[in-house]
Amino acid sequence: MKRIYVTLLGLLGIHLFILSRLQFTAWPEMLSFPYMVDKGFLIYKDFHHVYQPLLTFILLMYYKFAGFSPESLKIFTWISILIIDLLIFVVSKQLFKNKWVSLIPLGLYIVFQPLFEGNMMWFDIAMIIPLLLSVYFVSKRPFKNKWQDIFLSGFFLALACLIKQQAVLAGLPIFVYLLAKKISFKEFVIFAAGGTIPLLGLIFLLVLKGDFNDYLFWTFQFPLFWLPEFSGYKILPGKKELLVIILMMISPLPAVLSSIRKKTYDIKTILIYGVMSTLLVSAFPRFSFFHLQPFLAFFVIAVVFLISQKNKMFLTFALLALFYVGLYRYRLILPEFNDVVRFYGNSEIQLAQYIVSVTTSNDEIYLLGPNSVIYVYAGRIPPKPWIENYVWHFEVPGLQEKVIAGWETNPPKIIFWTPPTPGNWFDLGTYQPKIIFEWISKNYVHKENTRSGVEVWYKKGDV
Repeated sequence: MKRIYVTLLGLLGIHLFILSRLQFTAWPEMLSFPYMVDKGFLIYKDFHHVYQPLLTFILLMYYKFAGFSPESLKIFTWISILIIDLLIFVVSKQLFKNKWVSLIPLGLYIVFQPLFEGNMMWFDIAMIIPLLLSVYFVSKRPFKNKWQDIFLSGFFLALACLIKQQAVLAGLPIFVYLLAKKISFKEFVIFAAGGTIPLLGLIFLLVLKGDFNDYLFWTFQFPLFWLPEFSGYKILPGKKELLVIILMMISPLPAVLSSIRKKTYDIKTILIYGVMSTLLVSAFPRFSFFHLQPFLAFFVIAVVFLISQKNKMFLTFALLALFYVGLYRYRLILPEFNDVVRFYGNSEIQLAQYIVSVTTSNDEIYLLGPNSVIYVYAGRIPPKPWIENYVWHFEVPGLQEKVIAGWETNPPKIIFWTPPTPGNWFDLGTYQPKIIFEWISKNYVHKENTRSGVEVWYKKGDV
């Protein structure tokens, strides 16, 4: 085997080893959303889902043979991250025509990807794969006699948008790149066709299921017009986090501007920097480092070109940025060097076991406070429609009444309620949906508490 591929496999092994030694986050939605669909819930219509549906459907198909469990999710996540590793190498090789140089962005990604809270599956991480594929195919110019390349670029860009709405922003620099390359009208039609086919397929499926209006509300109207109005939803970066972002954004800029001034730039590099810049927006307004994962994947690719420019100013900025990010994030990640799975601790397991002991498989329950992943662990479902206890969902006018209307004809047998913790009324763990709780208090009675302090409420007459 060639040395390059031995080195590549070694780097992948290192990445997998690092991930295996860090805390894995099994976000409840990554299990509960596919689980609900598997149990006959219509996405959007029967439960809240503020993202595009593709990742949920992919996970559902995967769980069909792997089983619904945090371990299955962990395997899926690690395979996805290794695929991203390979695509970063492939895209870099396509752009820079040098296999060994293409290992540089891969090496940087392996070091920094875990530091950016990367040991998890979330919509941001899932959309990296189709975005890299879209850039890979669009950069394979010329397209003559290879219409498949431009078609696949549009196709994979659409798939990224069907994972998370913000991916559409990455389409802007791709479109500008195509204009700069002076593509023909025929090529533009082929690109548009590649992007349109998946979207039409989704619309046809939603209309067929009678779910289209709910889809428009949860994925467009809700995030654009409702979420910005809710207290507690926005999380802006602090001073240190902001410095990380600024350093990473401006570090490539001197070399980019220098290459434009000297007319030594490659339009493909402008494509990478443009995609990288637009993906930064997807980390807001609810900032977390894992929302920067798509940005990071393209940042490390941009580094290769900028190093090739031999721009000392760039190297100074880049090294400063990477050193600061590494120092800052490494300090925070030290306590996480363990194999614990977040949201799969003793409290979640004990509550799931308790629910199994007091209900049958046909009983419907409702969790008011406990994470939705408990439904999966206990093998139970809530009545339809199901809305999780988030202030930015329940405070949309009419949603609490909609839930209660479903309960009037099909009430949950038992309600498991976590008493609120001190804090702002809108904080997670503090917020209580007033109309929902008033209905529960009128129709249910508190019987006992679990060992973890979760209150168990039975229907009046069942106690």
